[in-house]
This record gives sequence, structure tokens and C-alpha cells, in this order.
Amino acid sequence: MSDPITDAQALETEGKLAEAIQAYDSILSTTDETSTLALANFRLGTIYRTWRELFTAQRFLTKAHQLSPSDTGIRDAIAELNLHFSENRDAIAEEMSRKNSDQIVSLFRIATGIKLITMDKAVQAYPLLKSRTKIFPNAAVAKHLLTNIQITEEERNSAIDFLLERDWLVKTDVSLYTIGKSGLSAFYTELAQLHVANAAYSEAVACYEQAYWLDPSQHHLRYQQLICHTEAEAWDAAVGMLEQLPTEVPEDVDLVVYHTAVAQSYHHAYQTTQDENAKQKVIEACETVLRLDKKAKEISKLLASYQGKRSWWRR
Repeated sequence: MSDPITDAQALETEGKLAEAIQAYDSILSTTDETSTLALANFRLGTIYRTWRELFTAQRFLTKAHQLSPSDTGIRDAIAELNLHFSENRDAIAEEMSRKNSDQIVSLFRIATGIKLITMDKAVQAYPLLKSRTKIFPNAAVAKHLLTNIQITEEERNSAIDFLLERDWLVKTDVSLYTIGKSGLSAFYTELAQLHVANAAYSEAVACYEQAYWLDPSQHHLRYQQLICHTEAEAWDAAVGMLEQLPTEVPEDVDLVVYHTAVAQSYHHAYQTTQDENAKQKVIEACETVLRLDKKAKEISKLLASYQGKRSWWRR
């Protein structure tokens, strides 16, 4: 059985820092062991220090020190960062102001993009939302960087109010705001749907994965991810997911589309392996689709290729 902290460190060693950040963040929410929490916070602080996200780095290093005050490595890292702050006060103040402005811009674009979708203006929304994935490579990074954003009363606008009204943005202190998990989940879900509408299925898979990471209770997101795998013809990934998904499909999922994806995935698996179990799953999925939609011609043809020329309803 793999160890989460070891897996996260391996990602960091391989230079997959965004993935490592997400792995360390998952550890923070799944363990209460003090030494592990201290290490995860320390590594997060170190990565963000490398990325020159100094204020985010300071937040995690401070937490690590609170958890393990006697750790000399953590103490040295905080001392080095504090020295950098004291020796570069003017530059740091300017950088803080610039990053805060960038964060407000990101909130504005997320809010405006989702708002445009509600107005049936998906074409205008798509580039706004898509641009944020270049800034935030995954949901963990977005969560960390969109924290403690200073927004004055003069800077509040309809976009910020749009987020606040839905509890997607949370006021944490006087003039300080933090993106909520529900806000990030809405962002990734809406962007995934826009990717699907634009036939960018691999990108949709990534967005559905982030939305599910934020809220694992939203099981339908995994089924949507599977459907996108099949649209992208990523058959191995699709079959791999099918082996993990419960057979009971959530209500939010289109059953015809889902079972069509199942049939196509196992069909391609059977072509490669000639595995009888895969063949049976193709037949079962085809039959399910045709019970739901008798006019599904492609599925009818697929089923006929497995069972001869007889129409499925005459068997």
C-alpha cells in the first residue's frame, strides 16, 4: 500500500510540482498526525518559495512551525524568508500589491465567465474561464493563491458581489476574502462543460477531475469524465475508470450517453484482448442503450456485429 507523503515527495522530486501541491493538500485534509501535517505544510511552503509565491509560502511555513516548533529545517526556512522580506521591503510591498491585483482580476474573470453562461453567452465565457487554467494549474493551487485577497469597498463590483451572493467567495477578515471550495467547483464544472461544447475532451477530463477532487460527493462528475475519455478515444483510460465506477449511475448522468460510452469502451477493449468478459459487457451495454432508445442506430449495428443479423428485440 502506497504512502501518501512518499507519493507526494516522489512527485516533487520528479519536478511535478503542481501535482505535488495537490497531493500535499490532500494529506492536510486526510490525516491528523502532527509530524505528517508539519512535513506537508513545510513542503508546500518550500514549493511556493521556489515559485516566488512568497506570501503563500510564508503561510504554510508558519503553520509548519506551529506544528513542529523544534524542527530546525522549518525554523531556518522561515528565518531566511523573513530576512528576504526585511531586506527588500519596498520590492515586497510592490509585489504584494501586484499579486493582490492579479488575484482580483482572476476572481473577476471567473465570476464574469460564469455569469455570461447564465446569460447564454458561452462563446464569450469560454476564453475568460479557460485563461485561468494557465494561471492555476489545478484546484489546489487556485485554492492556495486565491486566499486572503484584499478587496476594498471601492474595489468591490458586481462580479465580486456575484460570488459573495452564492457563498463562492468568503469574507475572512476586514477587507480580506478567500475563494470557497464551492466557488472553485462551480468554476471547474462550468469550464468542463464549455470544453465539451468545444470538443476539447481531454481538457474537460482534467476539469471534471479537479471538480471531483474539490467535492468527492459529486459522483456524477466521474461518469462525465468517463464519457469525455470515450469522446477523446482514450479507451484504456475509459476502461480503467469503468472498473472503478459503481454500476448504479447517478441521476445527473444521461443514461443513453453513458451506456453508449460503456459499449464503445469495452468494444475497443475486446478488439485488443478478445476477452469474453469484455464482449459480454459490450452486449449488456448495447442492450441497455436500446431499451432506452430504440433509434440508436450505431449501437444497434454494434450489437448486431456481436450477435449476428437478428434484431435485438427479436431474440
